Amino acid sequence: MTATRKASEIRAARKQLRAVTSVRRSVFYFMRAILMLLVIGALCILSFISAARISNAYILVNEGMSMRAECILKNSSENDLTAYFSLGCIQDDADARINDAAPYAVMTVSSYEYRLKIRDLHILPWQIGTYVDVVEQIRGIKGTFSAESGAGSAVPEWTPRKYRLHLAKAEGRWLIESIELLELNPKLDVPATPDPDAEPLPIVTPTPVPPDTPAPAHD
Repeated sequence: MTATRKASEIRAARKQLRAVTSVRRSVFYFMRAILMLLVIGALCILSFISAARISNAYILVNEGMSMRAECILKNSSENDLTAYFSLGCIQDDADARINDAAPYAVMTVSSYEYRLKIRDLHILPWQIGTYVDVVEQIRGIKGTFSAESGAGSAVPEWTPRKYRLHLAKAEGRWLIESIELLELNPKLDVPATPDPDAEPLPIVTPTPVPPDTPAPAHD
């Protein structure tokens, strides 16, 4: 009788242990699932914030620097720059814009080709010090010269520049806070398509050679 009771107690204890083990495994499973969902949700939020900041930086930098070039070459109003640059940046950059515009003061620029290449982005949420490195090129500058400069004057070429643009958020929107010149005439990427402004390569035109005329037959 005692042996039978001991066996039943052992079976009951084993059954209770299995139930406790099953409950523990279920709790661990749900905790692991909730943790994974939280991690996935955090990654999704982080990816969305990073993508939004990168997209805003692309638009801000491309449109802002293009507007700055227009102010330099076409003497546009500086009030348009306030949509992309902080007031402090516009004031600090005034001397640089004046120096860049000086070679084109004797002409009225009608058109040009503007290119901005983004080299480095440093704008992810966990990064301290938000900035974008860009290379600026302006080619194909066309316009009319003033009477004092002479009709045969050559259009000054724009020197490519590499800038570091520091970005900051003010009043709920991102602005370019400062423009740092890193390099003049930086190494440029080889264009993937033919450059329409490049000088054509000289080609030797072959001179046609007349065919040999057969000699007349003699009787």
